Amino acid sequence: MLGRWVALSGDALITVGDRRLTRPMVAAVGAIEIAVHGWDVAMACGERHPLPPLLAEELLDLARLFVTAQERPARFALPLPVPPHAPAQDHLLAYLGRDPTWTPFR
Repeated sequence: MLGRWVALSGDALITVGDRRLTRPMVAAVGAIEIAVHGWDVAMACGERHPLPPLLAEELLDLARLFVTAQERPARFALPLPVPPHAPAQDHLLAYLGRDPTWTPFR
C-alpha cells in the first residue's frame, strides 16, 4: 500500500478493488489497517500495546467514513457495543468488529 501511495502524483486516483481513492484516503486507510492489525498481532502474542488515545480518536473518525454498512459482513464484522465512557481505542476496535477485551489466554 505504501508503494502505491508514494507512486501517486498530485490529484491522481488509485483503484483498490471497486474503489477509487485519493492519496490522503489511501494514507488514512493504511493507518487504520496498520494500527488495528498491529493491535491484533500484539494481542495474539499476549502483548498489550494500546493505541495512543489521540491516534485512536482520529482513526475512529476515519473508520466511520470508510467502513459502512455495505462493508459488513464481507470485509468487517458487525460493530460491538462498548460503554460510552470507554477509551477511543475500544470504540475503534468495537466499530471494526473486534472485542477490545479479547485475550488469547481465556
